[in-house]
Formats: sequence, C-alpha cells, structure tokens
Amino acid sequence: MLSMIEGLPDHVVGIRINDKLRAEDYERQLIPLVNDKLERQHKLDLLCCIEGEWKGMEAGAVWQDLRLGLGKIGHWARMAIVSDIKWLENAIKLFGLFSPGELRHFDSNNYAAAEAWVCERERERIGIALDAGVGVLVLEPAADQALSEDDFEAVGKVIGDYLKDHARLRGVLIHSRKFPGWQSVGALFAHLKFVNTVHDKIGKIALVTDSPMGTFADHVLDPLMLAKVRKFDYGERDQAMSWLQD
Repeated sequence: MLSMIEGLPDHVVGIRINDKLRAEDYERQLIPLVNDKLERQHKLDLLCCIEGEWKGMEAGAVWQDLRLGLGKIGHWARMAIVSDIKWLENAIKLFGLFSPGELRHFDSNNYAAAEAWVCERERERIGIALDAGVGVLVLEPAADQALSEDDFEAVGKVIGDYLKDHARLRGVLIHSRKFPGWQSVGALFAHLKFVNTVHDKIGKIALVTDSPMGTFADHVLDPLMLAKVRKFDYGERDQAMSWLQD
C-alpha cells in the first residue's frame, strides 16, 4: 500500500510503502501526481520510505512501475530510498551507477538527511566563473567530488545565458588537479549531451590538470571538436588563460 508524504517542496514526490504495491496505487495516486508536477517542474526528486519488510508488487503494479520509470526517465533527478532492508541497500549501491539522476540509500534513522538531500535547491558542486568581458568561462571541479548532472545543467545555463547575447564563447578553462570522474552513467550522458550542444559555440578549451585524462582529452577530443583543445599542467593556469585570450 502506498501513501503520500505531505509538506514537501513542489519538485519532490514523497511516498511511503508499508505493504504490497498495487496497480491502483500508481493509477490513482502516483502517476497523476507526477504528471501534475511535471507541468510546473522540469525535473522531479523522489523520497521513498519503505516501512518494514519489502512485500513486492502485484503483477499490474510492475507494469505501472516500469511505465512511470521509463516513461519519465529523463525527468528524475535525485531519488532517496529510506529503508532498513539490507539487500535493498546493496542493490541500490549497484543500480545507482546506472540509474538516471542520483540514487541513494538512507537508513530509517537518517530520514531527515534523506529529506534534506532531495529538497536541496543549490546542487552544483563545481566552481563556475564567467568573465563576460573577455568571454572566458572558468570551471573548477572539486577533485574529490564526482561530476553530477546538476553540475552540467548549471554550466549549461551559464553558457546558454551568455550565448543569448554573443555568437560564441571565446574559451573555457577547466582547472582541477585530478579529474573527479562521473557520479553515474546519467552524469556521463549529461556530459556528452552538454558537449554535443555547445562544442561549436566555443573557440578554445584549456585543460589545466595533472590528470592523465587531460592528456587523453588533448589527443582524442581535439581532432573531433570544432573547439581547439589543449592540455596544460596544473600549475600553468596563467599560461592557459593567455592562450585562451590570444
């Protein structure tokens, strides 16, 4: 049986599960609520609390679950599953790498942390600084925090706003001692989508890093992109900025 969690921000769908899920739970409550919220929100977050043992789904509910998940796959951002079921925690760690958005598990005594996580508004963990006069964007990912879809959305918005009044961005400087990697497959796809969208609107890209990934990108991406790509050592930020502005 499914019940709704009230009092959450409009971008969050909150549900409690305390018995076997039925198709009518989806048809009467969850799907209409999700569709209604998507009329106002580009992406949604999910707070799902499973109370007691997981009792599964009726056959019809499985189809509704797939329809809701796959049909809205690009609209789910953060998904927090609150449960004390051990096997479910392990499954979430595995599937979290492949799910759209971010999927995390929380124990029941960490409900407040789960709620705060899905309700959070400012989500990007990447430093973004645009010098509009010069036309250079500086990105500084944290070396210990993998890139997320939120990071690419934030960067895309800054570039998109700039390109409303300018034909091209002169350059992008990416400054990070180590490449932090991607948080999930969804973040990787967001990265690829971002590159495909803006690569013909950027003049140069300077990779200022000591990571081997920078050398790889220099040799592999440069022939594939319209933007000129060049790698600099982490301590050569000034040289990279001069190259971008030349």
